[in-house]
Amino acid sequence: MILIALDDLSQLSGLFGLIAVLVAWFYGAIVLYKYFQTKEKSLFYFFLAIIFTMAPWYPSGLGYVYWLFTREELAYQAYVLLGTLGTPIALLSWLQIYMPALHPKKKELATLLIFCLSVAFYIYLFFFVFFAPGAPVDGVIGIKRSPIDIDYKGFILVFLAISLLVSTITGNEFSIVSLKVKDSPIVRWKGRFLIISFNLFAIGAIGDGFITLTPVTLIIFRILMMISSTTYYIGFILPKWMKKLLSLK
Repeated sequence: MILIALDDLSQLSGLFGLIAVLVAWFYGAIVLYKYFQTKEKSLFYFFLAIIFTMAPWYPSGLGYVYWLFTREELAYQAYVLLGTLGTPIALLSWLQIYMPALHPKKKELATLLIFCLSVAFYIYLFFFVFFAPGAPVDGVIGIKRSPIDIDYKGFILVFLAISLLVSTITGNEFSIVSLKVKDSPIVRWKGRFLIISFNLFAIGAIGDGFITLTPVTLIIFRILMMISSTTYYIGFILPKWMKKLLSLK
């Protein structure tokens, strides 16, 4: 057993990572409850999308909790799997909302393409984590920059980038189409919240992953993620309290 110490920036990363994950799960729990009430498939897909969109931050948040109790870091394999397994689920779930609404005739093709890409991703992931000579091969998976943060490499990084690009482009299209619905103020407001959500998430994810973080920038990017989860939930559900706030019937 090797006890480790976390520097201030790592602890800050873990704390704000945990808060960001809990915010997403809070909204996810509300959506799941609504799904059990209504049995609407779109709500279940949205539940999966909202909780697994934050998957890359699971290891940071959960790793911090683990460290608080044990003063140890998560095993490398556990860290990588926590941070990557949910991303294909989030992307496929979002497509089950986006494609039927905007491109129903292309739904099966788009789903098949992303599904095949996801299978390739999982094969690559498990091979280099568990089965390749010298596994885990961190050079093609990810190199930890601290006990609770990692820089992904190889096809892992490529897949995460593709997922971010696809979700940002499709999310903006979905939002813009909603903004153009003239006879429904509710739909237009949903579009406003969603366009904020998708773009804040992209900014936060890129900043968090590719910019050298300081305490200030880390807090800013993680707060952007929390706002993104909040506006994602509001934009999709538009709860009663928000309708009242906006004077919508």
